[in-house]
Amino acid sequence: MRLAGSRRILADADVVVVGSGLPPLVTALELARRGASVSLVGHGPDRAPAPGLGLALLGPGRPYLSVARAIGRPAAQLVWAAGCENHLRLKGFVDQAGRACGYTARGSFLLARDRGEAEELAESEDMLRDDGFPGEFLDHYMLETRFDVSGFPAAYWAAEDAELDARELAAVAGQAAREERVVFVGGRALALRPEAGGVVVELEAGLLRGAAAVVATDGPAAGLVPELAPLLLPGATTRLALASLARATLPSALRTADGRIAWQSSGGSFLLAESGAGQAEAARENLRDFATRLPFDLGRAGWSEDTLELSRDGLPLVGRLPGRPMAVACGFSGSSLGLAFAAARWVADALLRGNDPTPAALRAARAPLAAGV
Repeated sequence: MRLAGSRRILADADVVVVGSGLPPLVTALELARRGASVSLVGHGPDRAPAPGLGLALLGPGRPYLSVARAIGRPAAQLVWAAGCENHLRLKGFVDQAGRACGYTARGSFLLARDRGEAEELAESEDMLRDDGFPGEFLDHYMLETRFDVSGFPAAYWAAEDAELDARELAAVAGQAAREERVVFVGGRALALRPEAGGVVVELEAGLLRGAAAVVATDGPAAGLVPELAPLLLPGATTRLALASLARATLPSALRTADGRIAWQSSGGSFLLAESGAGQAEAARENLRDFATRLPFDLGRAGWSEDTLELSRDGLPLVGRLPGRPMAVACGFSGSSLGLAFAAARWVADALLRGNDPTPAALRAARAPLAAGV
């Protein structure tokens, strides 16, 4: 080991990837498969975040109409197309790994909780069909005929969404990264600073040095990349694990149209999650209230929480940062599975080829929007 002042250089690499959850694993894997030497180090709480919902959504889990109003319809179409790319890359990964990871492509549902959201979903169906994304609008009669769901005005079935086991996928991605000789460095990243010819990552035990660095994470990122702070909000994901009542028929994958609450089923159990900028107790109350409207067994419930950061406009931040050898993939708001594999390609292209293919609406260098998606 070489010394830099009083701090040890723990490792040199072409790229140092920093983060927690799925994004750093798939980013490190993509870079390593392209021939880069990669060190991966964690960031955030000492406890690793619990696996999130395994929902691979084409869009950000909101009505197409609302996203198109915020960023323009051509840009919204590119965001959904990016989800298609991600889905193909995700499916290719699990196929190549020979591990299905519970992958199923049976679509997911967006659930309207009021008439205004129902109207948005109805108009979104026509727009999505015209732009090449299949699905089906269900009014409350159709919804109640198919499922034991009552009191909600409408839903939209997004036909090309998929789901899988997030815990198993992360384990398989980590193993694949190790097989590609990604170096997993113990400890947590404390700070990043550019230096001549690269970036230094500070850890308690010493320093990592790379020609470039990537902050790819399901957790907070603004502490390491302060210029992202105007685009991010501190938040948390609150999860509620419970079971459905006997013989109840419910969608296996669902998200509310406001993007706050989602669920995924496995066998007879369900994992509900709310991601937002509010207090944990308020999120618990929201989940309880939501669950009481559905045929769930609230007598056997388990809770968990993790910190994260939400993007202010509801869209992830991806791509190279101007003027330095750094890139990011963050602000996923608890839904990184919908873009993590595509974002890994964009980041690798930006750092290794000098060309950033990230859609403009998702770029980290974009200006904050006046109103969120």
